[in-house]
Amino acid sequence: MLNNKSLLITGGIGSFGKAFVKTVLERYPGIKRLVIFSRDELKQLMLRNGLGLERQSLL
Repeated sequence: MLNNKSLLITGGIGSFGKAFVKTVLERYPGIKRLVIFSRDELKQLMLRNGLGLERQSLL
């Protein structure tokens, strides 16, 4: 359903957002682009690193 699609998630670094991002990445490995919007760049970086996406441009 989301494979080859782009998805924008607002509030993606909150508790629900993090769980939702993890679920999306697990269920849809072919997602084209995942954009997480928030005001806290440090927490976004921490989320990216925590998901093992340091070198990928998915987030």
